[in-house]
Amino acid sequence: MSTVARVLPLLALAAWIASGIVFVAPHERAVVRRFGRALPPLPPGAHWLLPRGIDRVDRVAVDRVRSTPVGYLELDDSAQVPPGQMVTGDLNLVHVRVVAQWRVDPARVVDFALAGSSAEAFLAQAIEGALVDWAGARQVDRILLEGKLRLADEVLPDAVARVRDLDLGVELLDLRPELLAPPEEVKPAFASVARAETARQTLVTRTEQECESRRRTAQADAYRMEQDARVASETGKRLATEDARRFLARLEGYNRAGRSAAYLRQVWEDERGRVFSRIRQSGRLGLLDHHLGPDGLDLHAAPVAAPPR
Repeated sequence: MSTVARVLPLLALAAWIASGIVFVAPHERAVVRRFGRALPPLPPGAHWLLPRGIDRVDRVAVDRVRSTPVGYLELDDSAQVPPGQMVTGDLNLVHVRVVAQWRVDPARVVDFALAGSSAEAFLAQAIEGALVDWAGARQVDRILLEGKLRLADEVLPDAVARVRDLDLGVELLDLRPELLAPPEEVKPAFASVARAETARQTLVTRTEQECESRRRTAQADAYRMEQDARVASETGKRLATEDARRFLARLEGYNRAGRSAAYLRQVWEDERGRVFSRIRQSGRLGLLDHHLGPDGLDLHAAPVAAPPR
């Protein structure tokens, strides 16, 4: 036997044994199936397993976020009910399509590998079931007007629970609404309803803004009036206190002066000066009306002393 004939089987055997060397990337986990039975997943790094044919290795990327469309799909055959056409709570039809974002759960990568290519189909069915229940519990106008804002928050918890129960080894991250629309036959009518609702909401918003503006203006006016009243009260109190103090001082001076007419005339002159000062400041002459007599304006009249008892 030639040397080549002896070396070739040895090389083939060495290559078959070397086929058991497996390198797992940092973003991957490797699932090993030995004679069909799954072993614990392999972490990143180099591993030496049994040769090919005994061990089967499936590498799974666990850091990649994947997207799967779920729901309405337009069909050429109008006789069939398209996927994603759902019945609402008020017995209308609505087309619903979302994009599911998910990734493989590193702790359950074996379940994902065992599900194989069916994992994504089972995932879509679970999400569609959650969408059917969601649409059936709501009226069509609420779905069309508010669905894109509320769908993810309202459907995601139910969908996550359904996917978890299937043991697919995946983690559902988000649901992004892509289509919420009525059938083509009634779309114009629903568009009219949507426009009317938008106009109503605009009017409500405008009214609320005007009410808030008026409320703030009223609060500002009330605060200003309160401050003005407080200032006027303090000013009136100070003036009244000053008038009382001046009156008592003059009364005391009048008594010390023996209640003389000269003292009263001096008081009159002082008061007349104050009156004229206020007239010049205000520009009004009404303060002189009580000085009018039969001969005209009498500015020299002064009170006289009280008659002796």
